Amino acid sequence: MDSTERDEAKQEYVLNDLNLDLNALPNEPQIDRYLNKYLYALGAYLPHKEDRARIPGAAVMVRKGSEIVHLNCYGYANIETGEKITPNTLFDLGSLSKQFTALAVLGLVYFKEIDIQDNISKFFDGMPRYADSITVEQLIHHTSGLPDYIDLHVAARQVEEDWYDVAMATRDEWYPQMCNRQQQEITNRNVVEWIASQKLLPRKPNTEFEYSNSGYVVLAELVERVTKKRFADYVKERIFDWVGLKNTYVFDGVQAFDKDAPEIINHARCYNRVKGERFVPVGYTPLNFINGDGNVHSNILDLAQWDLNLNRLDYGALNAEQETKSIAQAFRDLLWAPAQVKSRKQVNYGAGWNLLYNKYEDDVEEIGERV
Repeated sequence: MDSTERDEAKQEYVLNDLNLDLNALPNEPQIDRYLNKYLYALGAYLPHKEDRARIPGAAVMVRKGSEIVHLNCYGYANIETGEKITPNTLFDLGSLSKQFTALAVLGLVYFKEIDIQDNISKFFDGMPRYADSITVEQLIHHTSGLPDYIDLHVAARQVEEDWYDVAMATRDEWYPQMCNRQQQEITNRNVVEWIASQKLLPRKPNTEFEYSNSGYVVLAELVERVTKKRFADYVKERIFDWVGLKNTYVFDGVQAFDKDAPEIINHARCYNRVKGERFVPVGYTPLNFINGDGNVHSNILDLAQWDLNLNRLDYGALNAEQETKSIAQAFRDLLWAPAQVKSRKQVNYGAGWNLLYNKYEDDVEEIGERV
């Protein structure tokens, strides 16, 4: 099978499972109007009409029950070349990546390779004594008290306080091409070393919810130590391949992509609005190979596939055999059960998910209930 046939087979697999036709994608005009209004506002500050018409965009999918009712693409993947976003466009998912890290860890919990109440000192030698009181569960729920590694990077005077703002205003290429760089990049192990160098925590574990990218980097490193596999490989094998996410990957800088690889040619560039300029292509910082807290890359078709499987997990097993129902219930509880800290205050954060229980509105129209 040549590369074209492989790509067609890959696309057919995904689309058949989603029951979608790329030539006739479902569309809700109301959603189009809402997104187009937002995108117009995003570029309204630009002085020239032609610039306002060419701005970074998004791919959007909306599901009602088990049916995908809207899937459409807006704006440009590459402003400079005029390449528009399509269903195959790849994006860096940012913190949406945390759900996959959490699921990888919860899989180890479910199959009893680790215990969710294990202290992290069990997996990491040389950590300060506070590691004896931080559990895997607290890392998942952002109640560990670990300081954010970006703050540690600044505090160690490795960079200036405004380093990130400078990076996000500096023209640069985007993530997958960074494999060709010669700089010394920072890895997950470096982050664990930074954390271990802190002898005291800012606050005791399990007392407050404080969003911490550090916790999810530690979780990714924990997966590697328990499974003896690279985190990117383990997540691909146990989650992406299992669910059928054929275009989704963790970018950790170990793998390199050819210049004509889909990971390069299908990837949206990263843009930032910079005062006095149009949208500026940005992306590089020395922290960009860190993963667990981010760095999963995917497209809207794979994310629609993933969302469909989450829906099956939530509702599809209700009429299944008892064993399947028990497994589904166990994972539902692990993924979406809120945590509690010592004050018995409920933390509306599951495993990589913010939990919202009530309807909310924006300034245009009611959006509806989300969990």
